[in-house]
Amino acid sequence: MAYNIAVVNSSSFGQVFTEHWQELEKVGTIKRFMLPTDIDGKSLAEKLHGFNIIIASVTPFFNKDFFDNKDETLLISRHGIGFNNVDIEEAKKHGTQVAIVPQKVERNSVAENELANLMALVRRVVPSSERERAGRYQDRAQFMGNQFSGKTFGVIGCGNIGSRVAELFSVFGGPVLVNDPHPAVEPEWFTNHNVERVDLETLLSRCDYISLNASLDDSSLHMINADALKHLKKGAYICNNARGALVVEDAISDAIESGQLSGYASDAMEVEPVKADHPFLKNDRILLTPHTSAYTYECLHGMGEKCVDDVKKVVAGKRPVRELTHTLDD
Repeated sequence: MAYNIAVVNSSSFGQVFTEHWQELEKVGTIKRFMLPTDIDGKSLAEKLHGFNIIIASVTPFFNKDFFDNKDETLLISRHGIGFNNVDIEEAKKHGTQVAIVPQKVERNSVAENELANLMALVRRVVPSSERERAGRYQDRAQFMGNQFSGKTFGVIGCGNIGSRVAELFSVFGGPVLVNDPHPAVEPEWFTNHNVERVDLETLLSRCDYISLNASLDDSSLHMINADALKHLKKGAYICNNARGALVVEDAISDAIESGQLSGYASDAMEVEPVKADHPFLKNDRILLTPHTSAYTYECLHGMGEKCVDDVKKVVAGKRPVRELTHTLDD
């Protein structure tokens, strides 16, 4: 069988670590596709016709229309830890294996970036740096921030990355609260790290700094909306390195304008890439980065290694590690 490999919407796979691309060239033909993030399933299938192995970024969406119109696809290997953009049920029906990067590969990089973005936001690093570049040293008193030591921290979503964010927050010496109905940690983890489990309203009302790390599903879609923000401690900050659709963007803007929310940092937006006229980009109380939380050399190397391993296993007639479609048999 001839293997044709499509690398879809990943600007990093095979770029920093070229050996990953070279490894796949030994397997078959490989081509990079940069497609509209909102391309419909049928058009996506047509674009990828003849490619039976796909290495996919966080976009586009491999939905029912894609699978119904696509010729044989052996594997979709996600160059990342999430699989929200792949319809797992439809993949299973069409015999397509789906694999993701083990969460531990991204754990430290994403959690550390969450803290970096939050600190940059609170200490107003970007606007003050821009003023310095403009020769406006005398404006420095405009960039007052807040300290982290002794404040109260909240983490919404205590999975692989959220738990690491909570651990990092603990170094500042203040209380750390977590909201998650199904935390992916052992009970003793809460005791060992002096972390308290609370409901969402309590977390919002008590915390000075809040990290969004929840998975995106029907229960968490737009969970940080106007109603939720009414419970927010006045002047709090929120950072989101999970999924953009966890928040209602207009509600975030309104809360900043009213002073209920002091600032918002996000590495993920509901629609990516962000359009140049998006109101978030015009607000210096909002810090956006282009989905680069995983962009460390250590993390990207591990992600690339996993995708290469997925492809080699499928070519050898084996299942890749953390292959998802077959978990639906239970």
